[in-house]
Amino acid sequence: MKAAPPPKKRNAPKTKADILAAAQKAFAEVGYAHAGIRDIAAIAGVSSTLLLRYFGSKAGLFEAALVEAMSVGELFELQREQFGERLAAMFMDRSLDIKAPSLIALSTVDVDARDITTRVTEQYGVAPLARWLGGPDARVRALEIFMLSTSFVLYTRQLPQMFATRGVDKKMAKWFAATVQAIVDQS
Repeated sequence: MKAAPPPKKRNAPKTKADILAAAQKAFAEVGYAHAGIRDIAAIAGVSSTLLLRYFGSKAGLFEAALVEAMSVGELFELQREQFGERLAAMFMDRSLDIKAPSLIALSTVDVDARDITTRVTEQYGVAPLARWLGGPDARVRALEIFMLSTSFVLYTRQLPQMFATRGVDKKMAKWFAATVQAIVDQS
């Protein structure tokens, strides 16, 4: 009789990353309310039991996916004088998979997801940006930039046909860059 093969060893960091990527995809495409744990687990190639072992609940998974999607640390390494221009260039770069705005927008129909989004957005988006901006009304200015950024990404990524007219995307990117830069320069 042949011995059973040893159980396959799981690479926990890779498995977590795969689950978070699957969750971001699902939550960004269909929203929190319509994304199911089993569906996300299937996309990640894991069991729903394993997914729940890592993240505890759908809410825990959503929070972890949003935190991961909202990684903004590298933005604060940009020079203040070029912040608006660099931010616009980053948002227009189609090779970057920017999911946070979709996660945020599609979370608003569920009370739990909306609460998580509010807390995570404040903690990982608005508060760090306000500290970086400094000066008077830093939090208000951070909210202005965050709101503009979220809307800009949603329109350019989710509704690109609105920018299909030749040159509109460049004009909108220039407007966005100038508007954000004006907010940054208020300090």
